[in-house]
Amino acid sequence: MRPILLFLCLSVPLCAQPPAGFTLRWSDEFDGASLDTAKWMYRTDVKVESSQRAENVSVSGGQLIILLKKEQHRGKEFTGGGIISRQRFRHGYYEARVKMHGGAGWHQSVWAMYASDGSTTYPEQMRTEIDGMEFDSDIVWKGHMGLIRWEGPGKSSSRSCTPGVYRGALGFDASAGFHDYGFEWTPKEVKFYLDGDLRCVLPHPSESGDEGAINFWLTAIAHEKLSGRVDQARLPGRMIVERAAFYTKQEAAR
Repeated sequence: MRPILLFLCLSVPLCAQPPAGFTLRWSDEFDGASLDTAKWMYRTDVKVESSQRAENVSVSGGQLIILLKKEQHRGKEFTGGGIISRQRFRHGYYEARVKMHGGAGWHQSVWAMYASDGSTTYPEQMRTEIDGMEFDSDIVWKGHMGLIRWEGPGKSSSRSCTPGVYRGALGFDASAGFHDYGFEWTPKEVKFYLDGDLRCVLPHPSESGDEGAINFWLTAIAHEKLSGRVDQARLPGRMIVERAAFYTKQEAAR
């Protein structure tokens, strides 16, 4: 089945809101002096061109900062990082307000999937993966939204908001300012939002074995195959997050 694509005019990012009828259940404004490790764990895997380090994650001035660095670590020439919610969620609306790094070579993502301890993106329990925004930094005005149905590592089927091409136009430069990246997961489909505007709807009906709870990920890794050769002149880079949140439908919370 092909996705339903809805290209609407962009709203002002500061005015973006979750869809009507939702109640806030979990959030982080990153207003402390350090990462709240009761809410988050670190991404610490080694993948493609980078090793992910907890040391690359910090909190300052109401912002989460993920550093992207030229640095040898665990056999890689670059280091990235990220955070993963300790709490797992199911159906509801997920959103993060993010400014991406624009130097080529980096794959930055707002996404959700089952996580174990942050040391791998291939846990045996992986089933539903929702890619709210995959931003490959060689083209700052394009991005990818889609979902993957896994049957454990190595076996999957995927749907994209831009069938036939990996990335589509965002309508803005994601590295020039903050934008709200959101998605709503329901028993029937996933709806993708940019700055509060509905951009895409992909069917994702419930099937036995794939409806487990998932973690919320905010991550950045070096990935030259997707994002071009790393622009070392632009390092260290920063992926910056101002807020992450999860909402549920009001009627479902009663």
